[in-house]
Amino acid sequence: MYVNRELVRRVEFGAAAMSARQAEVLARMTPDTPGAAQECDGGQLIAFGAGRYVNRAAGVGLGEMPGSEIVAAVAGFYKARSLPASVEINPWVSADLVTALAAAHFRLERFRNVYVRELASLPTRQVAEIREVDASAVLARNAILAGDSTGDARRINDEFCAVMMQLDDTHDFVALVGDEPAACGSLNVVDDVGWLGGAATLQEFRGRGLQQALLAYRLHLARELKCDFAACTAVPDGQSARNLERLGFQLLYTQTVLTAP
Repeated sequence: MYVNRELVRRVEFGAAAMSARQAEVLARMTPDTPGAAQECDGGQLIAFGAGRYVNRAAGVGLGEMPGSEIVAAVAGFYKARSLPASVEINPWVSADLVTALAAAHFRLERFRNVYVRELASLPTRQVAEIREVDASAVLARNAILAGDSTGDARRINDEFCAVMMQLDDTHDFVALVGDEPAACGSLNVVDDVGWLGGAATLQEFRGRGLQQALLAYRLHLARELKCDFAACTAVPDGQSARNLERLGFQLLYTQTVLTAP
């Protein structure tokens, strides 16, 4: 896939819009949280709340807004919610924004890769029983995604799963071993892009190719749903990244998360 600014803008803006929708649903479901989203420079300022998955600006630096104004908006939005100011950028953002972030003493926190895959030619569906998550499988899927987390971490995981099930164009799946749900994955359609996420496998069932089967299944579904391409994020050199590369995903760019002291 040819990489240009318009493709990057589409991916970044779509991902930001998806997180913004999640924040809005979270705010409705749990009014005591500071869940909120605000448009900024074509992207979004997103707050799920302390300890939750997304508390950072996404998709900013690709529009016409001056970098100093973006940084001021980010700082004000997160200060109002008692959260650290944080922003997710990529190699295509304006130099003006990079300069403004440095001047405001934002510091490197972590990296994440963004992958894409065209849907014209797809891997063969692999042998595995895969079912869409219904009421009978919700608790099992939540447990798979939570892993060994407990307490607040488990509560936040289950809360996020409930949010995702409220969104239109979201499809959640489990892969079975016998009759037992053993792995999970999701597909979210945003602006005709099929976003893959929510991937996890129970420890005792790893190494059986369940995530490969779930990836292939969701790629076929994305094509059936008329998506233009599929996209996904993963930690560099993690197992998810290796699974994506095996199935022909292309590294589009690496995101950098910067957070103010």
